[in-house]
Amino acid sequence: MTERVVFGEPWFGDEEQQLVAETIASRWIGQGPLVERFERELASYLEASAVVAVSSCTAALHLSLLVAGVGPGHEVITTPMTFVATINAIEYTGATPVLVDVDPVSLLLRPEDVDAAITVRTRAVVPVSFGGRPLDIDGYLQIIRGRGIWVIEDAAHSIGAVACGQRVGSDRDDHYITCFSFYPNKNVASAEGGAIAIADTDLAGRLRMMRLHGLDIDAWDRYQGDDYAPSLALVAGYKYNWTDLQAAIAIPQLERIEGFLAIRRYLASQYDELLREVPQVAAVARGEHGLRTVHALHLYQVRVPGSRRDRVVARMRSEGVGAAVHYVGVNLHPRFRHLEAQSLPNSDSASKELISLPLHPGISVDDACRVIDSLKRSVTLEPASVS
Repeated sequence: MTERVVFGEPWFGDEEQQLVAETIASRWIGQGPLVERFERELASYLEASAVVAVSSCTAALHLSLLVAGVGPGHEVITTPMTFVATINAIEYTGATPVLVDVDPVSLLLRPEDVDAAITVRTRAVVPVSFGGRPLDIDGYLQIIRGRGIWVIEDAAHSIGAVACGQRVGSDRDDHYITCFSFYPNKNVASAEGGAIAIADTDLAGRLRMMRLHGLDIDAWDRYQGDDYAPSLALVAGYKYNWTDLQAAIAIPQLERIEGFLAIRRYLASQYDELLREVPQVAAVARGEHGLRTVHALHLYQVRVPGSRRDRVVARMRSEGVGAAVHYVGVNLHPRFRHLEAQSLPNSDSASKELISLPLHPGISVDDACRVIDSLKRSVTLEPASVS
C-alpha cells in the first residue's frame, strides 16, 4: 500500500535523541535546568523580557487570564474560529466569553469589531493568530491603552510569525501577553507544552509560582543547595509546570525553527501553484509577506464551497491523505450553546468550508502533488450540494 501522507508530524534529529538520553542519564527529568534554558533561549528568540514554560497552551491562557485579573463578573472577547481550549481557559476563570465574528478573508478578529463589542465588564481580549497569520497588534494596542483591558494572544499556531515588524511574543505592552503551544504537530514540537511571553518580569515571577501550586521555591532550586529551605505556598496555584524531559525535545526544535519555517513556506508555494488546477477551490489568504509581516504557516487551508466539505475530507482520507478540519466554530459545539453571540456568518461559513492540508517538514514535493491530486479528484467526484 502507498504510504499515508499524514496531516502533521514533528521532525526529530540526533540532537533531540541525544539531549533526551542525557536528561534520562542525569536522573533529573522533572522541572529543572533544561526548562530554565528553554525559557532563556525562547525569550532571546522572541525578544521578550520573560518566558514562563508551562504544561500546555491551555495552561498558559488560563494563568495569563488570572494574572490579568480576569474573574467572575468579567467579560472576555474572543473569536468563535478557534480550538475549544480558548473558551475553556476563559471559563476556568469564571468570566464570560463574548464571541465576535471574524473577518471573512483573514479569519481573524478585527480590532475595530472588538472595540465595538467592549463593555464596562470587558477585562480582556483573547484574539487567535489563526493558522499562523499574525494579528494587527498595533490596532489592538490602540484600543486597549488607558482602558485597563488586557490582550492575551492565543498564538498556539504562530511561533515564528512576525507582526507589525516584531516577532509574535516580543515585548509590546505591559497589558499584552502571548501564549504558545508545543503540541507534537506545532512548528516547535515536544510531547506537550506551552509558554507565556510577557513584558512584566514581576508578573512572570508570579506566573512561575502559580504554575506549581503557588510555591515560592521549586524542587530544582531546593535540590541545588545544601541548606534546607521549606517550600511555602504564597498564592493560589496549579499543577501546570513543564519538565526537563519535554524541554530536551523542544530545545533542538527551537534551534531549527527558521529552517522549519523556510520548508513550510516552500511547501506552501508548491501548494499555491498546484491549486491553480483545482476548480472552485481557493487557499485561505495569508496576507503580505515581508520584513513587517511573516506568516508562521502552521496551517495551509483551502475553502471548498457548498455542502461537500466533509465528504471531500472523508474521500481524501480514504486515499491516504491526512486532510483535516480546523475548526468547527465553537458556537456550533453542543458544549457551548449557552454562549450568547450575535450573528456569526463569517465563522459559520468557514466552519463548513475549511480544509487543512498536510503541512510539515517531512512532506516532499511528490507528497504535495499527491495531496492536491486527491483534493482535485475528491472535489470533482463530490457534488456541490445534496438534494
